[in-house]
Amino acid sequence: MRATTLRRRDSTPLAELSRLAPSAKRTTLVRVGLAVALAGVLALAVSSARSAGSGRAAVLPSGATTGVVVLDMSASIAGPVYERVATLLKGIVSANQAIGLVMFSDVAYELLPPNSPPGALLDFLRFFHPQSIAHGAPIFGKTPWDQFSGGTRIAGGLLQGEAALKRAGVKHGAILLVSDLDDSSADLEPLYAASLRLKKEHIPVRIVPLFADPDNVQIFQSLFGANAFVDPRAFTHRAGRQVQSVAARTPWTLLGLGLLLVLLLAANERLNTRVEIGATA
Repeated sequence: MRATTLRRRDSTPLAELSRLAPSAKRTTLVRVGLAVALAGVLALAVSSARSAGSGRAAVLPSGATTGVVVLDMSASIAGPVYERVATLLKGIVSANQAIGLVMFSDVAYELLPPNSPPGALLDFLRFFHPQSIAHGAPIFGKTPWDQFSGGTRIAGGLLQGEAALKRAGVKHGAILLVSDLDDSSADLEPLYAASLRLKKEHIPVRIVPLFADPDNVQIFQSLFGANAFVDPRAFTHRAGRQVQSVAARTPWTLLGLGLLLVLLLAANERLNTRVEIGATA
């Protein structure tokens, strides 16, 4: 009976195997280093992908993880003004920005809670597109809120936006007020109180003026600051003119990590490929 042996019949005997130890150690270190680098870059890429295009649309302030659009639907908001509203909503959807929606006129009501998927805005976007053009002017159809449109009480809309953020447990949220700022004279004192309350709660407010009167703009500048206003050029579309986007910026970090991941994979294939003895060059 023949005993089992550990010697492989097709192995190649080496006289000085110890001389290969440094090379083997170096190869092991390269493999381990590439494995750690690949795992680290992949983890960063996954983390960046989660926030790419969903961290902050350009119309929200820096540091805001989500927001509530507080949209003025009073009787003075109609017709061509809808085009700017449509551009804003499309920008938020394109940026994949989680968002909430509050509409107001005399009273305010929440339609979407904060952190709602941006695609939910598409259900409302169709009401802000013209159904036809007559004599060069866009014709808009009736909306579900036409019967509720009346006077303007912006304070109620802002406070409803604040309440929506609190109900959702949002810690770093913001309010995006979209209005012509033509507030009721009876609402000025509540508006002042609401601005103080939002400052105390550290809830930033950005304002998209819908062709607002300069006098009304000054009132809101005194309450929320000039920096609260979104540049109107963000809503213009002229060839050859560079404008601010209402959507999120290009995710350069994610693109850079993707490129680095590809390079590391190529290096892994180049450096860690098995050597085939007898292979032709």
